Amino acid sequence: MSQDIPILLYHSVSDQPPADFKPWAVGPEMFEEHLDMLVELGYEGLTIGQLTELTLAGRPVPERAVVVTFDDGFSDFASNAWPLMKARGVPTTLYVTAGLVGGSSEWLEPVGAAGLPILGAVEIGALSDDGVEIGAHSMTHPQLDIVGRGRAWREICDSKKALEAIVGLRVETFAYPHGYHDRATKKMVADAGFKSAAAVRNALSHAGDDRFALARYTVMADCTAEHLAGVLDGRHARRAPRRERLRTGVWREVRRFRARTGS
Repeated sequence: MSQDIPILLYHSVSDQPPADFKPWAVGPEMFEEHLDMLVELGYEGLTIGQLTELTLAGRPVPERAVVVTFDDGFSDFASNAWPLMKARGVPTTLYVTAGLVGGSSEWLEPVGAAGLPILGAVEIGALSDDGVEIGAHSMTHPQLDIVGRGRAWREICDSKKALEAIVGLRVETFAYPHGYHDRATKKMVADAGFKSAAAVRNALSHAGDDRFALARYTVMADCTAEHLAGVLDGRHARRAPRRERLRTGVWREVRRFRARTGS
């Protein structure tokens, strides 16, 4: 049996998030405890790109590998997250909502958090130069599996081009907004030239995982270092199944129906 590979998903590191966004914002002190736990337990950090290269080459993944990712590209990543990670030698992949660079979290208006600032181009370039792997997270953060194929393709392709223009490097990994994807969107991501894509699934990845729907575990504000240690060793998180569960496909069809009918 191949090993489990925990890929952690964070959104924000902040102690002053909007009220309705608090569940997704880990406090700086808590985040520091998470990082110290990773170091103390001997976990070896990888970026998504490094993990993908190892699996594509058929090379072994370090026994205690962990991948830390951030979605959206909030400004607090540069001020509150990356300095703590850099100080401990923990690498990361940052998925940026490319069409909102220098703007704010417009997609969060329904939950009252539309004003969260997004990193600017200069900041993203500096983070890339400092060793942060930059990945694409679409242009405007829509649910790609229900917006129509034409728009989905533009959201995927344009985000890659926009971020490559900022960092001056190839952007080779993508993360599905909200985690939503289907067979068609996965093919678009591959056709656009990405080597991997991150989903959510709240499970542990592994060597046999779909590299265009990598399983990640969402770290919420109330996740203690002790609980996270249990996620990493499999006590509090299951291994992602190789095939999509039937209920996931059913739920996707329900969402498509609602999107078409407005119900």
